[in-house]
Formats: sequence, structure tokens, C-alpha cells
Amino acid sequence: MGATHEGAYRFNQNWAVRGVIAGGISANGTQSVDCVSYTTPGQLGGFALLADYYTGSSGFRVSGGAFVSNTNFSGSTTATAANPIEVSGFTANSGETVSTEIEFTRKVSPILTVGYDWNIGRTFKLSGEIGAIGMGGLNVSVDAPAIAANEVAAEVYNINDELSAFGVYPYLAITGTFRF
Repeated sequence: MGATHEGAYRFNQNWAVRGVIAGGISANGTQSVDCVSYTTPGQLGGFALLADYYTGSSGFRVSGGAFVSNTNFSGSTTATAANPIEVSGFTANSGETVSTEIEFTRKVSPILTVGYDWNIGRTFKLSGEIGAIGMGGLNVSVDAPAIAANEVAAEVYNINDELSAFGVYPYLAITGTFRF
């Protein structure tokens, strides 16, 4: 998710709590597919609160908690005479705009990870972590004023049905920590 900030407190040899702010990746650009130009802003990120359980005296840990997402993507395009836009069999013609937004189904999602901490000296730690965020799928909304609302709704239903198979989002982190 890009650059993050993390704060942690270790209660004892086995338990710790962490807060992770993932500033994420922000994009704002224009893409072209089949001669149709799309404006595509988006952001990937959020905040996680995790409880860590360290097994024995090793650096191996199992973590669980909650992820609050501010992830969203949107896109819009305007049809031209040379490139009309089709939605569910209906066509948006020259000058008509179609917009879409995509976000996690759950604003607050469970997160589970496993990781390992390597202490390098007394003040530096290198960590690796892998897991999954149970986002519950993706929600898509489409706005196409020139196309009948029931046709747009049918297309959105089909898209959301297909995207419901993506119930988890992968989580991967490599972290360097300096302790004061």
C-alpha cells in the first residue's frame, strides 16, 4: 500500500499492539483503451489496529485486528462520435459521460497476518509480514445519465456479482524500525 507509519507497544514477551497508517498509493491520471480516454483518480490505503502474539522467544508472530479503509478508485469518460460507449447494450453518444466508483464493500475489515521480526543490534529491527484483509468484495457504482437507470442498475448488479468473488485483499509488509 505504499509508505506507512507504524507505532507499537510490547506488553511482554508474547503480546504487543500496533497501529499502522497506510498512506497508500494515490493516482490521478488518464488512460486510453480502444481509443477511448478515461480519467482515473484513486487511492489505496487506510489504518490498521493489530494485536500481535509472539510464539516462544522467537521473532515469529501471528497478528489480527481491524483495517479501516479509505481505498477508492473512480473513472469517467466522455463518448465521442468516433467512440460511443456501450453499457448493458445501450449506447452513450457523443458528449455523454459515463462515470464509475469502486471501493471496498466493508469500511472496517478484519485483517490476519503472520510475520517475523529480526533484531539487528539494540535499536534496529527488520520485519516481514504477509496476510489478508477480509474486505468482503468490491462495490461498484456507475453513473450514466444518458442511459436508462434500470439498464445501468442491471449492469452494476452484474459487475458487483462478478467482483463478490474477491473477498480478501492481500497484505504484504517489509518494515524497518528504529527504537529510541
